[in-house]
Amino acid sequence: MPPSLRPRSALALLAQLAVFALVPGCGGDPALRSARSGDFPGLQKELDARASSGKLDDGLVHEVARAVLEHDAERFDGDEGARRTWSLAGCARPMQDTLARLARRPDEIGATAAMVLVDADLEAKDHFTDAHKDDPLPRWRAVATRGLIDREESALRASRSRDDDRWVRLASVQAAGDAGCPDDFPVLLDAARRDPDTMVRIAAVRSLDRVAPRLTEGTPRADLVDRLLDLYKGGDEPLRGAVARAWGSPSLFEVGGRRELLALVGNAFGHPSVEAASALMMGGATEGEIVLAKLATEGDSEVRAHAIRLLDPSRPAHLDVLESLLQESDPQQPGRLDDPRAREIAAETVLRTPEPLLAKAEKGPKVRAAAVQALQKLAARADRLGVDAAIALAEAGDATAHERLLKELAIPSPMRPRVAAALVRLGFAADTRGLLASGDLDVRDAVACQVLVTHKR
Repeated sequence: MPPSLRPRSALALLAQLAVFALVPGCGGDPALRSARSGDFPGLQKELDARASSGKLDDGLVHEVARAVLEHDAERFDGDEGARRTWSLAGCARPMQDTLARLARRPDEIGATAAMVLVDADLEAKDHFTDAHKDDPLPRWRAVATRGLIDREESALRASRSRDDDRWVRLASVQAAGDAGCPDDFPVLLDAARRDPDTMVRIAAVRSLDRVAPRLTEGTPRADLVDRLLDLYKGGDEPLRGAVARAWGSPSLFEVGGRRELLALVGNAFGHPSVEAASALMMGGATEGEIVLAKLATEGDSEVRAHAIRLLDPSRPAHLDVLESLLQESDPQQPGRLDDPRAREIAAETVLRTPEPLLAKAEKGPKVRAAAVQALQKLAARADRLGVDAAIALAEAGDATAHERLLKELAIPSPMRPRVAAALVRLGFAADTRGLLASGDLDVRDAVACQVLVTHKR
């Protein structure tokens, strides 16, 4: 070979070797090779060795989580595979390329992957519409229907709203909301009133709210408020909550929505009243703030929990309520039962508020410290409440939760993905390695998905 060609050949060889190193199973990190090839015992061994030597960093854990999901997703099959594909919605963005590959399949798994991409705004709503508008598979037809967002497609949306498949009907009312076309008004009302599926009825109410800004000012919007009242009277609790939120929207609040919400909070009963009070508060009505505080301290425990979560710690009256809820009841004090669950939810509500915003309140730092203290005490419990408290502490960056979370991670339970995410949040991603290498596909994929979208606080 002429000498002048040798350097070029050497460079070409180096480039070729670099390509081979990127191919799964042909080089690169041993842990990633094991994950990509499905050698989970080998993955466990490699991760344990890295952890023992202090070389298992958060970056590698995230890459392993991605590799695990990529390996498993390519092997999804049948109805179970479609369910597993749907579970990737929680980590759709980092799994976008894998989902796009799955969406090329003509089966239920392909359709589910396509819907995940569309719902996550990673593909245009109408990206799959032309290719699957008349697909024999209902799930693909639903994906196509989701993209019927042009005004001239209102008749097809109406037809699809009566489809036998609930996913197609759901897609049709969601598409109507995206289209924002007044022509869909009667179809959405009918779906909200008559559809046998609660999820479709609620989606129809939400879409009516989205169509409202396109209605002519005044009477048509006021008429929608009245129509929603009819729906409220005949609806179940989830539908009533959706109606209350719609009345609180900017398009309907001042044309009758405020009036109906005030009537609802006058009863101050049940979950719809909580939604009504919150909507009033967001609309600027002081009555909403007052009633929400009342609902957080009286009545049914589930309704109270709902109201506590919607309290706004930046409002002095609500901060007072939260401070009171954080205090343990004195056993000697008559008339008040201790409620650890309300205390845990109140602490979460306080700690969700950004510290700078809370610091503006005179006693904001004091209440935040009380919330942390309450959670630390609750985290010592051996039940579900203790786990919730430890996770909330981790979200707040409190490392005292570490040991409690480790104990929970060793127990087979549906809480493990959330626990794993909490450990990542605290900076202990390496502690999740055993579940990422689990022989149980459901466990490792659920944990991997959580790990992939969670980063150190």
